[in-house]
Formats: sequence, structure tokens, C-alpha cells
Amino acid sequence: MEFQALILISVATLGFISLCSSIINLVKWVYIMFLRPPKNLKRSYGSWALITGSTDGIGKAIAMELASEGLNLVLVGRDSLKLESTSSEIRHRIGDRVSIRTIVIDFAKVGGEEIEKRIGEEIEGLDVGVLINNAGLAYPFARFFMKLIWVWLRRRVRRGIDLLFGVFSSSEKSPPRRGHLLGQGG
Repeated sequence: MEFQALILISVATLGFISLCSSIINLVKWVYIMFLRPPKNLKRSYGSWALITGSTDGIGKAIAMELASEGLNLVLVGRDSLKLESTSSEIRHRIGDRVSIRTIVIDFAKVGGEEIEKRIGEEIEGLDVGVLINNAGLAYPFARFFMKLIWVWLRRRVRRGIDLLFGVFSSSEKSPPRRGHLLGQGG
């Protein structure tokens, strides 16, 4: 009888520990998702965010959100009219609380060194701490799916590396001690 009681107590203790662990994980999740105060992006990463593909869709929404958080923006796109429209829309919604700069560049037509040089010149002296790589690339004709994946992957990795070098080569603190990179586009 004593052996059965010992097994029962040990199994009940393990069950109680498991239950407490699950409850603690649930409380942590609720705190992180709903109760924790938002991160101050400007203090954590820097006062400027560079966003590629910022004239439509997800990139434009990210630009609006970052501007509402108080980050200054460098908007990168291939159409100067759309960039100006996006800039004016952000200024209309947010006001003059943020500065906005635009860079007109087409990643599909310009090589890596040119991207690095142009972006580096435009952001010289800015504290760019957030880089949102959201620019999409299209193909002029249809391709087989498997070939398309490798071409897309190679192009995306190359473009991301060129952007990183463009942003970080112009900063005095290369490599940066803080910052955030989000790769989104196609």
C-alpha cells in the first residue's frame, strides 16, 4: 500500500508541475500579446526607417504605421509620382511630426553597386535603424516554376545584400549596434 501511495503522490506532483507550467506559459502569452506596453521604436532602433516598395499595399501600410509611431521615413520606389503621393498622404494623416525623404530607383534596372551608392548618398548622416525590404520584382515573360524559384531567390538575396551595404556603409557606426531588418517583398 505504501508503494502505491508513493507512486500516486509522485504522479500527482508531476501533473501539478505540468499544470503550473502550462498556466505560467498562458499568463506570459496573455501579457506579451495584450498587456505589455509597445516598444519605443525610435529609442530602440533609431529615428529613421528606410522602406522599399512603399508606394502600394503592404509597404505603404508599414510606412503609415511607422510614421504614426514617430519614425522619420526614407521611402524608396521606382515611380516618383507615387512616392510623392504616398509622402503627401502620410503628411496629411500624420502632420509635420515626421520627416520624409524619397529615393527614386528601380531595382530591376539598376545593379547592386549603383543601389548601394545611390541609397548610401541619400541617407548619409541619417540614423537609419529600421530597414523594410518590401520591393517586388516581376519577370518580363513566363518561366518554369523550378527555374523561377532559383532566379527569384538569387535576385532577392542579392538585392537584400546590396540594400544592407547601402544602408550600413553610409553610417559611421558600421556595423550598427542596433537596428531591425524586415524582408517582405517578392
